[in-house]
Amino acid sequence: MQAFSHGLFTPESALLVVIDIQERLLPAMSKQEQLIHKSCTLIKGARALEIPIIITEQYPKGLGKTDERILSALDFGNPQSTSGSLGIDSRAPNPYEPARSGVQIFEKVSFSIFGDENITKAIAQHNAATLMICGIESHVCVLQSVLHARKLGIDVWVAQDALSSRSRDNHLNALDLMAASGAHISNVESLLFGAMHTAKHKSFKTISALIK
Repeated sequence: MQAFSHGLFTPESALLVVIDIQERLLPAMSKQEQLIHKSCTLIKGARALEIPIIITEQYPKGLGKTDERILSALDFGNPQSTSGSLGIDSRAPNPYEPARSGVQIFEKVSFSIFGDENITKAIAQHNAATLMICGIESHVCVLQSVLHARKLGIDVWVAQDALSSRSRDNHLNALDLMAASGAHISNVESLLFGAMHTAKHKSFKTISALIK
């Protein structure tokens, strides 16, 4: 019988996409404190695992920028950075060029991340076989992004405890539709441990501390 050499996926082929966790959207979301806490944990874990991150903002002129708590989580593991200097290639002239810190921020007006040319180019440049997804709203931007990723043949792991919608019913319906498309509906803890093969992984202690 074959022994597996990876967990749920290999972090080297993964990309975390944080969808539209923005200042003016958050107050209307169900379980917004859980959303922030779990999303920040996932981001910090991705930083520890050296998984690149893309953050999107839906029409920030009207809906505000990414929540500061999310941006602060990007600093994890980099004590020389400050919240005002994260080394992020944010809204650069060529935003699909890999950022020094492995983080890119994109503004968009399309609901799906794959409706935006720059975001689509960035994902293609990462050559990611696996997308890890968190964000809002579950039944609009997240749902369309996940369904389009599946149509493109990309493996998708959704952190359901780091998603939200205004309506709990809409959130649950979106999870059903994503699962039916072949996306894996999971949680932050499973994704972080699933990126590691054994407890001997160099990031194991860091990840274990994050989820306590």
